[in-house]
Amino acid sequence: MNLHQSSLDIIRTAQAPSGAYVAAPTFSQYRYAWLRDGAWIAYGMDCAGQHDSARAFYTWVGRTLEKQRDRVERLLDMLAQNVTPADADYLPTRFTPDGAIGTDDWWDFQLDGYGAWLWGLAAHVDMTGDRALWAALEPAVALTVRYLAPLWQSTNYDCWEEHRDQIHVSTLAALYGGLSAVQRRSPALVPGGLPEAIRAFTLQTGVAPGGHLVKSLGSDAVDASLLWAAVPYGLLDVEDERFARTLARIERDLRRPGGGVYRYAADVYYGGGEWILLAAWLAWVYIELGRRAEARELVAWIEAQASEDGALPEQVSDHLLHPAHFAEWEARWGTVARPLLWSHGMVLIVESRLEKP
Repeated sequence: MNLHQSSLDIIRTAQAPSGAYVAAPTFSQYRYAWLRDGAWIAYGMDCAGQHDSARAFYTWVGRTLEKQRDRVERLLDMLAQNVTPADADYLPTRFTPDGAIGTDDWWDFQLDGYGAWLWGLAAHVDMTGDRALWAALEPAVALTVRYLAPLWQSTNYDCWEEHRDQIHVSTLAALYGGLSAVQRRSPALVPGGLPEAIRAFTLQTGVAPGGHLVKSLGSDAVDASLLWAAVPYGLLDVEDERFARTLARIERDLRRPGGGVYRYAADVYYGGGEWILLAAWLAWVYIELGRRAEARELVAWIEAQASEDGALPEQVSDHLLHPAHFAEWEARWGTVARPLLWSHGMVLIVESRLEKP
């Protein structure tokens, strides 16, 4: 089984004609397109040289967000008048493959995906030199920046679609990374000092007394999504002592020796399994730190989780943190999502970095 080729085939097959990436085509709740998942799938395809696929995704995002321009303008008017929006007034975290908003209830007010798509688009243009795409999507980029500028300090659902009442450090990192990427390419689109203000706020309020980043403000716990703070969003350098302490806590609390990576210690979703994409992210961090042997160990574990046809799951349920909760989720939504395109996108990213000397 060639996991590289099966990853390409699975992603290509699940990419809608519109350009959207369906998160997991056979899982009941994931037949939508998330900006967050899609940005990392697209980046994986870019890393594998599949630039046409990534371009189609970013073009779809641009079209989809343009359809929401009136919604954004209404929201901004509400904020200017000090009217508190309802959750339904914000942009959603996921869309149908044709770019519509789903009609079923979801944990929709999430900001990290909007930072992720900005970062991913800039990375795509950096890789390909496709300035025409950037020019074509600048109106959607500008709309996204205007949407994020007054909201970045808002409580909102985290990247795992939980904890609406908190401010999450990985979300702040995604916003910093996305807005910084836009600022480098089109400075006029980003209010002066905005990325710097996000970084300063995060490092002032999102670092525990022990010197590590925290899952959410006021917490001492870590979340594996904090890896994003350094790789790729650059809120901290990978060699920064605060990131080193964060990494050490993630390794201690969330890494299963010889296995994968958990999201966070209190995770009860499908009992709290080891996530493929987080194992790949940790491998990416190890590569950046020169710990390539450890990265290869994680990649070997990931490869061992693929089915005979090369499909990777969202998470692995062999060593659950909270096994008593597994049955309730399986009864509610069925078996764990497989294939999850984000898992496959992360494999492509890590492979491309391991190939470099």
